[in-house]
Parts: sequence; C-alpha cells; structure tokens
Amino acid sequence: MLNKKYIVALIIFPIVFTACLRKQEVQVVKNEAITLTFYGLFDNEDLYAPIIKAFETENKTVSIIYKKFTDPESYLTLIVNELAEGKGPDIFMLHNTWFPDNYKKLKASPSTIVTPETFRTAFVQVAADDMIIPDANNVEQVYGAPIYVDTLALYYNQDQLNDAVPERGKPASTWDGIVSDVTKLNKQDNSYERFKRSGIAMGRSDNILRSFDILMLLFLQNKVNFYTSDLRNVDFENDTNAVTALDLYSSFGLPSKSNYSWNKYISDADSSEKEITTFAKGKVSMIFGYSYTYEDILNEISRLKALGEETIDVNSIQIQEVPQMFEPSASAETRKTYASYFAPVVARTSANSDMAWKFIATMVSETNQIYLNENTHRPSGRRSLIASQSEDPIYGAFADQVGYAQSIPMYNFYKYKTVFLNAISEILTTADTAKVIKQVAEEIQNLIPVNGIKPVLKIE
Repeated sequence: MLNKKYIVALIIFPIVFTACLRKQEVQVVKNEAITLTFYGLFDNEDLYAPIIKAFETENKTVSIIYKKFTDPESYLTLIVNELAEGKGPDIFMLHNTWFPDNYKKLKASPSTIVTPETFRTAFVQVAADDMIIPDANNVEQVYGAPIYVDTLALYYNQDQLNDAVPERGKPASTWDGIVSDVTKLNKQDNSYERFKRSGIAMGRSDNILRSFDILMLLFLQNKVNFYTSDLRNVDFENDTNAVTALDLYSSFGLPSKSNYSWNKYISDADSSEKEITTFAKGKVSMIFGYSYTYEDILNEISRLKALGEETIDVNSIQIQEVPQMFEPSASAETRKTYASYFAPVVARTSANSDMAWKFIATMVSETNQIYLNENTHRPSGRRSLIASQSEDPIYGAFADQVGYAQSIPMYNFYKYKTVFLNAISEILTTADTAKVIKQVAEEIQNLIPVNGIKPVLKIE
C-alpha cells in the first residue's frame, strides 16, 4: 500500500531538486506539448503516479505515459529492437549489469542536470562505477541515476539460530563461522531429501534463486581480479582466489564436505520460489536475498498456510549483512556485498531527452527517494539517506550495506550467468575446480568485445 503521507506532500509541494540537479533549468519551448513514454519493470503504475502527477503539474506541457513489464529478458529484447528501429521509450529502467553492452543506446545527462562530480557527491560509489562512463574524448558522462541500490543480504530463522547457536542467536559474520554454523543447524535424516533441516541454501545452480549472485559475491570478497585494468581481457584464469570462491560455494552441495547442506531434492528447480518455499516451511535456516525477498517470503507463507501446510513464524524472519572473509569488527579490510538494481535512463532516440533527464532528476530527488523507500523498502542510493534508513527494524541491513556494495561489469549478463552456473554444476560432478576456472575464463573472454567491456578513463 502506498504511503499517503508522501503522496499528499508530493502533490501539494513542489519537488525540490537536491544534490544532483544544478541551478540551471532545462530549456523547453513554451506551450509545446511533450509526451514522454516510461518503461518500467515489476513496479505498478500507482508507485510512480504521484511523482508523475507532481512533475506534470510543474511542467504544464508535459505528459508521461508509464508501461509496466514483468519479464526482464523479453523486456530488454523489446527495448533493444525498438531502439534499433528508431522507436521505443524515452525513459526506461536498465539493470546495473546491462550498462556495459547498452550504454551506447543511451543519452547521457546534460551538464545542466548532473555532472560526474555532483553525482559522486550525491550517490553511493557502486552507482558511479556502473553509470559514469567516459566517452570517445575521454570525458566522463552520466548515463543513469539510481532510484535505489539493492544488495544481497542474509535471511535467517531466528528461532532455529537461537537453538543451534544460543551464544549468538544469529548467523556468524564470517564465512568460516557460517560453515561452522551450518554443521550445527543441519539435521540429517533418511528421507528422500536427506535433511529434516538444512543449514543454508548454497552449493547448487539449479534450485537456488540467487546462486549466480552469491558466487559473484564470493568473487568480490576473495579479491578476484576479474579483468585486466583496461577491461579487455579476463584475468582470473590462473587465480587461486577464483578457485577458492568456487570451492567455497560448491562445498555446500558436496556430500563429501562437512558443511554439505543442499541437494536437488530440497527445493524444486522448476518452481519460481525455489528455496523461498523451503525457508517458509522451516526446512532451511539461512538463505540469501534482496530487499524484496522479505515480501516474497511472507507471500509464500500465506500461500502455504492456505494449503494447510505448516510454516515458520513470521516474527522469526531476520535479516543481517552478508558474511565476510574476515571479522568485520576486528579487521581493517573493506567489507563487500553484491549490488543488483535498476536505474532510469534516457534513450538516445528520445526527441525530448533534456525533459526526460529533468524527470529522472525529479525521481531521484531526496523527497522522492524517501517516498519510494517508504513504499518499496528498497534502499536509496543517496548517501544522505543511509543513516535514517539503516534504522529500519526489518530492512535496515540493506541500507547498512549500500555504501560498500560493488558490482562486476559484464558484457551480456545472461550469458555470463549461464557460464558460471554451468561451472557450479561441473564441480558437483567431481570436475577439478582449477580446470573449470580456466574453462570459465576462456568462455567469458569469448564474450568480451575487441574494444573491451566499456571505456576506461585514461588519466592524462
């Protein structure tokens, strides 16, 4: 349900452009009617309706049409095809991993709206890493602005953690500790699934929703050099850290390991819920997810209850920051988590790109970031809102992590994902990890264009 408090505020009061919008106004021909088409993923129109209405009220000649889509792959294909025909939306939501192979289809922000300098001041580092890209003249350009930045976090069943590790009552903050926790949480039996209760949903690629994201998290935390500095070649074919990351992930799916906790029978690979169903039933103690995963769990609990099945107590669902390779409270190492989010961008084919960028600046204003967080619980990408959003008793962990979130540039996200998921499957069939990493590196190299993933700023 939308927060009425902010809807009223948005309609009555003019939008304040802060931090990323400069003093100069976008020049628009008076009385010229402008229609902007806005494509979005997953979000209903009523989420953006107050923002759109306020913008149209302030800009009398502008009308904005929102269209919702629900399948990311077909959505991206549609946009690419429409833009190739000189059509398509003025504004659309682009995933952060899609920027490297699609930024040339975008119109960079005018300097009167946002500059790289003001962007870095206003938004967290991962957004700058993903959306500020140098042009052919080695001048940095801003190609999008985040209305939120989501991160991978650890969900857990507090009742089960209280029982298994009463000295903490929550998961360990390191991976070594998680491995130890899992051995205490696991309850094996002689059932088809082999587990009455599993400690954590990790180790496989077919029946875990975020298996690829978790593996990328481990690559980041193990300091894997994914590419050479010019982003033209992979650089992990002989990296023992990459082997360590893949070995750690797959260990939870290998019966020969002490922390074995997951197999193909524990969750349904053909289900859209996968391990969320297992968690809702109380048959796994820890899973990884994003901010929206909480609502997914609640919905699954409701569905199962309607079928007369036993579920966990909603109050036992807790969320904490992802485990690290080191103890965060004692180490000077920088924490890392994996970022995944969509950001509004302007199509190169838009006939009204300046006005489209003005609307994006409105969307990411502090006022609207607060409104969107209130109604979606997705953490803002604005630095100024991290402290207040960190206080949320349920979703605070996501805000806590946004400042140190990172991403990995990818040229064709879906092909990258397929390569790494196949690698996990090979490890589970007793393949040598070092050989698998070499094969993965070769396949990823074949996906990289001759000129590299994306331009890299050359320091003169």
